[in-house]
Parts: sequence; C-alpha cells; structure tokens
Amino acid sequence: MRAFLLFVGLLAAALIVAAALTYPAWLLVSAISVEPVHRVMNRVAMLLALIGLIYLTRRLGLSSRAAMGYGLPRREFLRQLAIGWLCGAALMIPLAALLLGLDVRQPKPALDESLFALFAGGVIAGFAVAFIEETFFRGVLYTAVARTSSVAAAIVAPSLLYAALHFLGGRLRTPADEVSWAHGFAVLAKLFERYVEPLTFIDSFLALVMLGVLLSLVRQRTGAIAGCIGLHAAGVCAIAVLRGATFVDHSDAQAGLVGAYDGVIGWAALVWFAAIGVIYMRMSRDSGASAAGRESATPK
Repeated sequence: MRAFLLFVGLLAAALIVAAALTYPAWLLVSAISVEPVHRVMNRVAMLLALIGLIYLTRRLGLSSRAAMGYGLPRREFLRQLAIGWLCGAALMIPLAALLLGLDVRQPKPALDESLFALFAGGVIAGFAVAFIEETFFRGVLYTAVARTSSVAAAIVAPSLLYAALHFLGGRLRTPADEVSWAHGFAVLAKLFERYVEPLTFIDSFLALVMLGVLLSLVRQRTGAIAGCIGLHAAGVCAIAVLRGATFVDHSDAQAGLVGAYDGVIGWAALVWFAAIGVIYMRMSRDSGASAAGRESATPK
C-alpha cells in the first residue's frame, strides 16, 4: 500500500500548498477577473496535483500506456469503449425506471433545454469526467497498488478514495476587500465540512464505493480502462439527463432511496450496483472456467 499512500499524501500536500498560495494567486487572477476565493484555491490545487502526479507516475514507472490502462490496440480499445458505454446506458435504465416508477423522481413540467441538448451535454461531460477519473483511479492508481500490494487491494483502496473525494466541499463567499492569507486555509477547512456528519451521505458514499469496485472488476478482467471509461461516461450521462429532466419529490415515502448527494446515487443505486457486480463476477468466473476447459481439452 506504499504507492497508494504516496498518492494520497501527494493530494493532501497539493491542498495544503494550494491553501498557502491562494491569496497571491487570487490577487493575480483579480487583475483580469473577479473569482471567488474557493475557486482560485481549487484551481491552484488541481494544477499542483497534476504536476505532482506527472512526477510521481514517472518516478514509480507508471507512465507507460499499459500501466495507465491504455495498453490495448486502438481498434480494440475503441471497441471496448463503445461496448462499455452501451452496457452502462442499458444498466442505468432499470435504476431510472425504478425511481420514476416509484415517483421518487418526477418529470419536470417544463424543461430548461431540450432532451437532445441534455443528452448531448451529458455525453460530453460523461466522457470528460470518465477519461480523467478512470485514467487516475482505474489506471495509474490501480496499477500502483496491484504492483506493491495485491489485486484485491487495488480494487478496494482506489474505490474508497474515489468515493471519498466526491464529498469534498469548500465553497466560501467572501467580499473582495476582505480576502486575506487566512482564506486559503478557511477554504481548506471547509473542504471536509460534510464529514462532520458522515451519516448524512453514507448511502451515496457506499454506492460510489460499489461503483468503483465494479469498474475495477472490469479493469481487472479486460486489462485496460476502455470499458471502465465507457461505463463511467454512460452513467454520468444518464444522471445528467435524469437530473435535467426530472426532480426529486422529497415528500414521497421512498425519497430516501436516492440520498442527498445528487438525487440519484443512494440506497437503490447501491443495491443495483452490488447486484451487477455479483453477476459480473460470476459471468467472468464462468467464462474463465470455460476457457480453461477448452484449453485443457485441446490436443497437444
């Protein structure tokens, strides 16, 4: 787990250094644009984390295409990407149907934009998010942990980190004439404000952990992140369309199924992702056993 702790330490260091640099960075940005101090701090942290990740992946020998999950030939990578997206879209339909059928989510009386615009925006956002997150979590981090620990650890540890990072906060509205050196650290403190009451998002947290495990199982079986990217992108797209076209009826008795995170990822999603994971593991085991049987039956 040494490699995993190095990456976690890198992210923590990037946040601390960004907090110290937020005020001078905000002064520079203010010369051309008025931005909230928390946004400046977040961008500085992202830049520092990116620089650190590039250095650390090279230092640990994780910068090869195979280590990052891109080792497949282009045609096969695109094939798995497309299959992953189609499977991800198909797997989100039952969850969406359940939430709509139980009236937990209800159609909006008037849409701000057309369904096509929602879908197109969801596709673009889905692939943007999926490529970034899967390259790190199921690519670099999975390989790093698998090399230094075990495949089981490579499945679980990045999934926990993946879920945990979704609940960072950090918004801070401060008048421009009051911003000071201390505000970078004030934003840093607010990043973890949700963790003061972790039970308020435990359902969404566990659902995201289960999703991370499912994506890691795909990474393990295929040896690449193409399918992971497709699945992840389709999920983000489905959630974007669902949130854009429907709303949560908080007065409904079943409203607790979607949690408070995004109105979709909650207890219902946890059970559904877990069921998919179990089915996928059994299918992978059965196909592996069949392949082994065919190989042993082949005359030498």
